[in-house]
Formats: sequence, structure tokens, C-alpha cells
Amino acid sequence: MISFQQDPDSTHWPDSGSEVSSQDTGRLIYASISSVDVPVLDEMRRIRDHAVVHNQESGLRVALMHRCGWFVEWIEGPPDGIQDLLARVSLDQRHRSLKIVHESFGRPRLFKPWIGSIAEPTETAGEFARRVMALHERHLRNKGYEPASVWRSLCSPLPGHVEVAAAREGSYQRVMLMAAKHTGSFDLLHWLSRETDRPVVHRRFAGAAQDALDVESDYIDLPDQARQGRRLIANARKGLAMGMTHAFLPDYSAVVLMLDAVAERNEQLLERILKACQQVHHQPAIVGLGADGWFSDSLRSAAEARGMRWHEARTGAQPPDKAEQWWALRQVLDSL
Repeated sequence: MISFQQDPDSTHWPDSGSEVSSQDTGRLIYASISSVDVPVLDEMRRIRDHAVVHNQESGLRVALMHRCGWFVEWIEGPPDGIQDLLARVSLDQRHRSLKIVHESFGRPRLFKPWIGSIAEPTETAGEFARRVMALHERHLRNKGYEPASVWRSLCSPLPGHVEVAAAREGSYQRVMLMAAKHTGSFDLLHWLSRETDRPVVHRRFAGAAQDALDVESDYIDLPDQARQGRRLIANARKGLAMGMTHAFLPDYSAVVLMLDAVAERNEQLLERILKACQQVHHQPAIVGLGADGWFSDSLRSAAEARGMRWHEARTGAQPPDKAEQWWALRQVLDSL
């Protein structure tokens, strides 16, 4: 009998599994220079343990990122609560030179009490600072981007001026890769990196609670593919319980389920993907990827019953190698 490890769908924090609110909310993003002189992940966990309780009392949801020696914090909730939090954090000695890069009232994107991430630097602190100041100046001129685009452009910009603009506007194709078994999504991404000579960028997301494990997520940019570039993001299965996955799920054009020979694994992962998509009311294309014998009518039926588009990237009769997986997947992605 095969035993399957159950990945968490949510944590034990109150409201950690909340769904999308239809009501508009206050939204603010600021960037500041880090003054932390201890391991950043340890410090972010301390911030989490304090913030997730106190912010919830004010109805606030927060995402905090560390990148290139800077903190970036995205806050959503009642405008008065946001301003009170901003007043408190401006006095915090763990950062300085706070710059607001977005402030608005609109549709919420954060649906967990706290999200933390550490993004691998792909530029110098000075280069990152120039991009922060450019966003700050746009904000002051009332020409800022919407909050998810601001966060994306600071979290993981595509290289080059044209690609950075595409990242801000979200006009490039974002594709999530998730494997039904082991680390297949990460393995395919790293193989593709070697084949295309494109770097893999590593990110680490801190769980929203002490009982939630940290999650790693890698991505690779392929600027010459799709209309304005393609980003492939490999996520661990447990990443479906992370707030950042939920916050950006509406931006994915496709979620790729890398199938396994064991049907039960495929069905379990598809159910979790469909549940996450329903929580944020988003219908990306669902792409099954694998050998012919790994597909079943039940997978298509389950996806279509939830109103999702189901596509099949078939690699043939034999278990595929990486080249066969990528060839089959690219044909489907190019058609979307």
C-alpha cells in the first residue's frame, strides 16, 4: 500500500485560510534600507511572530520581502490601521530611509495575515535603490503602477529595460510548475537553465506561522518566448498553502501539473490546485504534463467541473526525459 505525505492546505493561524473579499481596501507599499546585522531569516521570523498577532487585531495583512539589503513591505487593510502601522515601523531601528512606492484604495491581493520572503540578489544594492527611487518618484507624480506590479518589479524583475516594463505591467506569460512527486518541477527548471544559459533565481518564503515550514521557489526568465517574455516558476507542493502563492495566483496564465505514474498522486495535487484557484476566483489554464499512460479522464473531468481549462502536454508512451517534457510543454504554452 502506498503512503502519501499530506502537505498542509493552511496553518493554524486565525483566518489563515480566508477567501477573497469583494470589498476594496487600503493598500500601501514602502521600501527601506535594512539595518539588520543578524541572519535575515531569523529576524524575519521574529517580525512574523510579533506582526501576525498584532496586525490581525487591526485587520491588516502584510507581506515583507528582503532583497539587495532592502526591506519591502506591502500592507493591506483599513487606511487608519495602515497609517498607524506606518507610524510605528518608521521608528523601528531595523531599517531606515523609508520610501513609499505605492498607496491606493482598491481590490485586495493579500489573503493571509503575514507573508515573508527573501529574494536572491540579481543586482547591486545601488541598482536596486535606483529602481526604488524611480517607483517613489512615479508615486509622487500619481503615475504609479498597481500594487502587485510594484511588488513584482521589485521582487523579481526581468533583465533589460523592455523586460522590466513587461514585469511591471504583468504582460509576460507567468507559468507555475508543480510536480506530483519529488522535485520534478525544480529539476526541469534547472535543466532548462543549462540548455538556454539563463540563470535560475532562488527565493525563500517564510511560513506565516510557527507550524508552517519555509518554502523555496525558483524561477527562470525566457525573454524571447511568448509575446513579451515567459517566466517559469517552480513551486513546491506545500507552496499552495503560502500566502504569496495566493496573492499572485491571479497573474498566472497556466499552472502545469507534472504527472506521476501513480494516479492517486496526480488526483491529490490537482484537487489542491483547483481548491487554491477557487479561493482566489481565478481560472488559469491547467496543463497536465507526462507520458500518455499517466493521463486519465478523471483529471480532465475534475478540472472542467470547476470551470477550468484542461490541456494535455503528452510526451509519448515512455517515461519522458527533460528534453521531451520541455518540447511537449512548450507546444501547449505557445498555443495559450
